[in-house]
Amino acid sequence: MTKIAVQRKSNIPLILMMFGIVMFGLVILYSVSGPAGYAKSVHDSAYYLKRQILWTVVGLVVALIISFIPVNFFKHPVIFFTAYCMSLGLAIAVKLFGSEINGAKRWILIGTWEFQPSELCKIGLIVALAGYREYIVKLRAQGKLQAKSGKSQAWNHAFFDFIIPVAACLLVDVFILFEPHFSCFLIIGVVVFVCTLNSGAGIRAWFLGGLSILLVGIILGAAYIAINPNFRNNFAHVYQRINVFAATSGDEEVEVTEDDTRQVTNAHNALGSGGMWGRGLGSSRAKYNYVSEAQNDYIFSIYVEETGFVGGAVLIFMYMAMFALFVQVILRANSVFARMLATGCTTLIIIQVVLNLAVELQVIPSTGVTLPFVSYGGTAQLFLLVAYGLILSVSRSGTAPKINEKAGAAA
Repeated sequence: MTKIAVQRKSNIPLILMMFGIVMFGLVILYSVSGPAGYAKSVHDSAYYLKRQILWTVVGLVVALIISFIPVNFFKHPVIFFTAYCMSLGLAIAVKLFGSEINGAKRWILIGTWEFQPSELCKIGLIVALAGYREYIVKLRAQGKLQAKSGKSQAWNHAFFDFIIPVAACLLVDVFILFEPHFSCFLIIGVVVFVCTLNSGAGIRAWFLGGLSILLVGIILGAAYIAINPNFRNNFAHVYQRINVFAATSGDEEVEVTEDDTRQVTNAHNALGSGGMWGRGLGSSRAKYNYVSEAQNDYIFSIYVEETGFVGGAVLIFMYMAMFALFVQVILRANSVFARMLATGCTTLIIIQVVLNLAVELQVIPSTGVTLPFVSYGGTAQLFLLVAYGLILSVSRSGTAPKINEKAGAAA
């Protein structure tokens, strides 16, 4: 009988891509954040770079550790249930005890460290959603969760395959929405949608479950609006960003001031002034307070001003290559859990890339979403690398193994 030798190895291209894009991001951050860092802390132009390096090193170490943990460890009911409870608990805790900065409660202060729990919630919900689906599939394979009739079975599938997991995620997402943190609410919504789409749930489950959640959402939404007639005040920044987008897109009827549109206009001018090759790395003019907080939301615009169309294309190509490697992992996943975990983490990273670039290219209104692995932000950098580590874990231990043809032939 022919034996097939199986080898499980780390995904070297994926690891090299992780280190490559992170190092590239640090170079961009240092080039863009110099003036802001100089003004922020004792005339140190490397202020933001030093802080980002700290969290990047921690994130890389954690990502590599996670990559060696068998992916089946994360699908244990205790793990995914804890992940969900932690996500829900943090979302509630921020609303009750969070620190308010710029009119929003999104942070918990631990000493001098500003921790943004929503970044951890994203990862927790992905693990919980994938683990729950694997658990339901396992129960069904054992002949459980069976209804007495075909009609009842359709609702049974809708309830267990769609309503429970999606409603549970939406509960956490709603608490995040009311921080308010609309961009994170949107990101989690997209991640949950894509994960559920790739979960294997049937069309009937989608239709019945989606209709049920929609009706309940409309009822609860109407009740909230009736109780809180001034609810729009909680999302004033969202309406303002829409108005700014309309004004900068040529709508003259929108009432906004020059100061309201300054950030978007200057960022767009910086993006267009780079030409083919840019002004040169470190030579941006817009980063000298023409675009405030250039190291965050609008870092791509400043980067393109310095490196031009070519530099922007190189970075976008790196993201596309990374996405292609992620998709390979998803397609080779050997279980529902591994597939959904890789799908969720991939969507989490890529949707933030798409949203950030869409904002900077003035395709959509400003969302406040930073550019993964490039923009400044310790919490975001850490948990994006955790997501990357989970994809590496799936690649190493949760995919169909490659066959060692030489060993197989010899056997």
